[in-house]
Amino acid sequence: MNKLFLYWHTVRNMKLSQVYYRIVKKLGLRSSLGVHPAPMPRKEQLSVVAGVPELDCDPDFLNRFPADEILAGKLTFLYESEVFDGNGSWSFPNQTPLWNYNLHYFEFLFSLTAKFRETGDMQYLGGIKAYISRWIAHNPQSAGGPGWDAYPIALRLINWLECYMQLREALCQDGEFAQLMLHSMYDQYVFLANHLEKDLLGNHYFEDLKTLVICAVFFGDDRLFGKALKEWKLQCREQILPDGMHFELSPMYHKIILEDVLRVAVVLKHAGKSDPEVEGYLQPILDVAYSLEEGLERVPLFNDCGNNVAKSLQALIRAADHHFGIYPQYKPHLPDSGYYILKQGEWKLIVDAGQPGPKYLPGHAHCDAMSFELFCAGKPVLVNCGTYAYQCADRLVYKNTAAHNTVMRSGIEQSQCWGSFRMARRASVVVKQVDDHSISMEMRDQKGGTICRRITLESTGLRIQDTCEGQTLQAYLHCVPGESKVTITADSGSLCRIGDMPYAPDYGKREEVPTYCIEGMQTLAYGVTVS
Repeated sequence: MNKLFLYWHTVRNMKLSQVYYRIVKKLGLRSSLGVHPAPMPRKEQLSVVAGVPELDCDPDFLNRFPADEILAGKLTFLYESEVFDGNGSWSFPNQTPLWNYNLHYFEFLFSLTAKFRETGDMQYLGGIKAYISRWIAHNPQSAGGPGWDAYPIALRLINWLECYMQLREALCQDGEFAQLMLHSMYDQYVFLANHLEKDLLGNHYFEDLKTLVICAVFFGDDRLFGKALKEWKLQCREQILPDGMHFELSPMYHKIILEDVLRVAVVLKHAGKSDPEVEGYLQPILDVAYSLEEGLERVPLFNDCGNNVAKSLQALIRAADHHFGIYPQYKPHLPDSGYYILKQGEWKLIVDAGQPGPKYLPGHAHCDAMSFELFCAGKPVLVNCGTYAYQCADRLVYKNTAAHNTVMRSGIEQSQCWGSFRMARRASVVVKQVDDHSISMEMRDQKGGTICRRITLESTGLRIQDTCEGQTLQAYLHCVPGESKVTITADSGSLCRIGDMPYAPDYGKREEVPTYCIEGMQTLAYGVTVS
């Protein structure tokens, strides 16, 4: 019966179209835009597609994939390595699905590309050709597997295309390889066009459509281009909130969406197809990314988020400036997404007073309503616990209320997270008052209980008050050991250290941080001072 209620409260919030396309997917039927891709053009008819070298050649990004290790047959993603030269199965059962997805993204190509362009050493070009050829040989469409899931195709196609554009002259000297690569790209393009993730929507569908738009320009496919661009712009209108934040409310995914919009805008501009609506999204999206991360050494950890997935803020700023003359503006209040930023001297406090995410798509949402992260001179002091992995035994440990600097009543989780990406009944938040140094909020949890929270940022730390009439409250704080000394004092409620909790600032990287709980009846009043 409990499982039945979980399914009911999960499915009732979905769009009917999601349910329909879930059935379509189960039956192995097509999910397309209703337009068949045009036939494969001759090589000389392919368009030149503009890239974004500020992103693909960003040193921080390239350092994730040491080129000489790749040549030696060692691939590292999410802090886990495998010895692999591309021959054999492209699926490692001892690794997580996310690690295997990363293998099929082919982001590591850019390190080899950069090394070849820098040195002219043919071994790096040979490495590129070998990995691409071996992927094609060992991943036939008929075999399926993670390499033929829509999301990896969408990312891999853009990465192959960028590599081809950067090294076109060198790659085309080997006519047989060039034809092999281009025909595989076309086959993947056709497959993606018929297997869109309409059952998921959100950032996955956004990626699918972005790739169709860019590849349609490359292949000169005008009919599919028009249809894909129209649908992608509809998704922009839905997924990009009026304050500029992506509607899944993850600072990490927000930067990925910013990269997508940048890439499409650059391709359209250089193809003589500039679109004012598309370019108009760049400023507000960039403003949000800058406001949240400005002055910090890592991205803030709200909802599913990590520091080692999206491109760096600096690279995104450089790209926006170079291609469109856009520079970010700081915005402390983001009312549509519910993020509020308070500053005091070297202190920066980011508060999540938003909803878990889109009603029909809470897969990346955490129980972090009314939570916050506190930074001093850019370094994290009080933190949420992050996201270690998507498919792991302790996935819910990172999603549940106690993993965040927030509060719950009587041990009731704020929202009902289950599975890796499921949420049934969920919390909601209303902002009551906000100014330069304080915010008052009210949260209604999954069972209808209401908790009020007021946070005040002072010159040396925080003052917090949580109230819930007639209920026991538990509030949690997670401190990062470092140069700053954190002192917690409870004026109302009892304070205890409950041990250490896992903390994952990056995907795949886990450490532990001291965790404290303040517990009491009806009202908690406590302070955090940092010296």
